[in-house]
Amino acid sequence: MDPLTALSAQFDPLRPLEANETDLYVDWQDQLDTADDVKVRLANSIARSSVPVTRLFTGHRGAGKTTELNRVRQRLQDGVGGRRVFVSMLFAERWVHLNDVQPEDLVYQIVRQLVDDLTKAGFSFAETKFRTALGSVRDFFKSHVALDKADVGIDPVKLSLRFEAFPTARKEFRKLLQGLLPTIYDLTNDKILRQAREWLAQPEHGGYADIAIIVDQLDRIPRKQLNGYTNHENLFLDHVGALRALNCDVLYTIPIELAYSRAHARLQDAYGSEILALPAVPVATRDGGEFPAGVAALREIVRRRVDKAGVALDEVFAERDLLEDVLRYSGGHIRGLFVMLQSILHRAAELPISRAITQRGLRRAAADLAVPLRPPDWELLACVHESHDKVGEDHDVWNELLRDRFVLAYEDEDGHWYDRNPLLGLRGSGRHR
Repeated sequence: MDPLTALSAQFDPLRPLEANETDLYVDWQDQLDTADDVKVRLANSIARSSVPVTRLFTGHRGAGKTTELNRVRQRLQDGVGGRRVFVSMLFAERWVHLNDVQPEDLVYQIVRQLVDDLTKAGFSFAETKFRTALGSVRDFFKSHVALDKADVGIDPVKLSLRFEAFPTARKEFRKLLQGLLPTIYDLTNDKILRQAREWLAQPEHGGYADIAIIVDQLDRIPRKQLNGYTNHENLFLDHVGALRALNCDVLYTIPIELAYSRAHARLQDAYGSEILALPAVPVATRDGGEFPAGVAALREIVRRRVDKAGVALDEVFAERDLLEDVLRYSGGHIRGLFVMLQSILHRAAELPISRAITQRGLRRAAADLAVPLRPPDWELLACVHESHDKVGEDHDVWNELLRDRFVLAYEDEDGHWYDRNPLLGLRGSGRHR
């Protein structure tokens, strides 16, 4: 494999790191000490809880939440303070249509994933009970769905709810699920969780002290305006009872625009716990000064992947400051950094990459990001860059700026702070800078 192809493969922006990929993982939160290490807090809060608690976790899409959650899962299963926790992890986008997710869809898939994970661990009781109790689900799909047109089966344990394949059955199936929710909750809480805890506690089955569930990718739910509120508020606030009904610790990812909205306090009250966030890697300080340690952490992330590709870091760019420019203009957003690196690599014919190619890639990234912005947006972004705080009176506009990474969220010892995406400060990104 040629060096450019090998490098491009290492900077796949859509692939999170597994917990065992320690050669590529950089624990920048521990290194920088600018904010609390979110994976440590999440793992500690679950391992040390005496009663089941539901927690919320947020951050920009592409900031590395799944990578961190994989490590939360590993920490819990290895043991925190000698207390091991069995973790079931649902990647919601694989099973639920996020453009139209309802609480009954989500609860069904959470329990299905729990049953599947327990079965893989050797606890067969859960699968037997689940399949028996939800025979009506199997019967529904036999009579309503052309199984050759969708990746589903008549087994409730393996059923997918990706309704694109059978939209006409969606309304009827949800009505069926709504009627089954009390059965699902009773079965899960009174039988599956209780007996699974006893089974898992045995040394030969892992010696686990408890069970926890992690639901990832719900931060990807597109925001839609309903009658006076949003679909995010409808799911996470109006249906909080459904999302908290399971008798074990549950961790949900939620959209950043909901977590940082006026609903923040209501969410904390509804779930009885603080909302933890994974910030972007700081490339500057709150007062606008340089922050070399943050840039160095990003450089280490890049170096490890370059090494994995069999290339030396100083062989990639013709001049050292070119990589520094890419790191700073990423704003510390990991996926954004990888997208820019791939874009620059795809422009190059050979290594090292020239200044002209690097600058062309950065200018194009800036121009593409700026396409949807209007003069009022530029004025708000200038105020964010000056104040490093929330600006404007229109909460919907602020939510959009945050969601779409025109504004990046950071943390330090004093809490949250914000800045415009550094790409928007590049000359040539627009007449407003």
